[in-house]
Amino acid sequence: MTEFASAMACATCGFKLGEPLATLTVSDLCFVSDHRFPGRCVVTLHQHATELFDLSPALRSAFADDVSAAARAIKLAVNAFKMNYEILGNADPHVHCHLIPRQLDEPKPKVPAWLHPEAQTELAASQADEIKRRIVALHREIPAA
Repeated sequence: MTEFASAMACATCGFKLGEPLATLTVSDLCFVSDHRFPGRCVVTLHQHATELFDLSPALRSAFADDVSAAARAIKLAVNAFKMNYEILGNADPHVHCHLIPRQLDEPKPKVPAWLHPEAQTELAASQADEIKRRIVALHREIPAA
């Protein structure tokens, strides 16, 4: 993993979501400031593809490893009780995975994240900065799977 200087949109489709935190093996880890789910991130495949099954087995496996390692760091950084993984793509047809840390003290911790009763607003800048710092530090410390 290397730290990121700036976000790069996909040259094919223009997809870009979140604030870049790190370049992973075959993807980028980006932070989404969301007060409902502190630590929410998106892992975006470097190569343009719209479906997981379009990827070679090696690329698909490497993407899954990137997602897994990022999720582990996020879970530890925010002490989540569970990570949610969302791979959709109907609105943004580029392979990416939303990583959503869930907390037991949420209004509805057992329902899908997209059904959260509150609208998304950004975290306070100081809180977001601390979470981002912890995610990056933990990701560096955790050995690859």
